[in-house]
Amino acid sequence: MQILSSQNVVIDRSQKRAFTLIELIIVVMIISLVGFLVFSEAVKQTKKADKLDPTTLSSTLKKDFQSDKDIEFFCIQKCHDCYISKGKDIIPYKGAIDLGNNLEVFVVDENNQLTQIEDFGRIKDQKICIRYTLYSNGSTSQMILSNDSGVYYLPTYFGEAKKVEDMDEAKKLWIKDKYNLRDSGNYY
Repeated sequence: MQILSSQNVVIDRSQKRAFTLIELIIVVMIISLVGFLVFSEAVKQTKKADKLDPTTLSSTLKKDFQSDKDIEFFCIQKCHDCYISKGKDIIPYKGAIDLGNNLEVFVVDENNQLTQIEDFGRIKDQKICIRYTLYSNGSTSQMILSNDSGVYYLPTYFGEAKKVEDMDEAKKLWIKDKYNLRDSGNYY
């Protein structure tokens, strides 16, 4: 104990406690690690959203091309070259595209049977492999996509596009959404 004579104050050095340099370094390292993990996950999510694939097709087009007119997205050359059609204007899609290999498009017909759409027409003497419409009211083309990576259900109104186990699950989701749309008038 030390007594200061000028002010008669007693200071007990054993009661005063401060962080050591090692403790401060550990705290800074933990905060840096948590910040790195959070930041790297945010970067992954941003990069994932930038790449157009079957699960991000609808959300990416809605984000990039929302307007008061219908917009049509279509691809040629085995879905490697894609374009956006706004009225009479056709512009190349400039973002990254990964619709997979061996892309096939299916719909469920009025008899609840899966039907493959094999002919979307031609442009520049090239076969169109997919044609997807974003309507001005926010709805989109409803379809089931199949490629080497899996099967994807793309709804027209409800929910987000998602990867499903097989064609049967996609068909069930389609039929469920069809009945939800038909019965939606009961709630108004």
